[in-house]
Amino acid sequence: MMAQEDEDRRAWFRREILPLEADLLAYARRFCRDGQTDPEDLVHEAFARAIACKTWREIGNPGAFATRILRNCALDALRRRKVLTITAVADFDRIEPLDEAPSAQAVIESREELRLLADAIAELPTQCRRVFTLRKVYSLSPDEIAVRLGLSVSTVEKHLVKGLRYCSDKLGRRIGRKSKVDEGRSWSARRDHDAKR
Repeated sequence: MMAQEDEDRRAWFRREILPLEADLLAYARRFCRDGQTDPEDLVHEAFARAIACKTWREIGNPGAFATRILRNCALDALRRRKVLTITAVADFDRIEPLDEAPSAQAVIESREELRLLADAIAELPTQCRRVFTLRKVYSLSPDEIAVRLGLSVSTVEKHLVKGLRYCSDKLGRRIGRKSKVDEGRSWSARRDHDAKR
């Protein structure tokens, strides 16, 4: 019975997901412009996750499913980097999925990630949280934030980097992945170090 289920899942994968390889590869290239991630590796990782999916029978839109997995793989690769740049995150945010229609599972996953992100933002120091919220929620430019909060643009950018690193580190740990942020460079480690000085 289990062997038949596995065979059915593999047949579904060959029929529904494998033909999307060219489109997924083109989509993956959009996440790999910095040269730090190989688009073929992203597609292979997405395929591995797709073929392992136990709820494959419930997937109504295989194209959206595969695209979402690929996007998640790219996001995981971004989180694994030791230093996240504002530009890398901004580029990632601008890349639209191939299929905009989210599944029920995608909605649940997105809500959970949003809740985890909100928790991480709430833990930031007050000034860092203000800067991060004005940039990421209200889309103000660093110049506008500097004027509004009476800070220099360079201080605003430092707060943004700290906020991004902290939230990325926190999200990576919360969703069960071992954090790859270098503790010597992470904001939380520096905060603890600075508190002792």
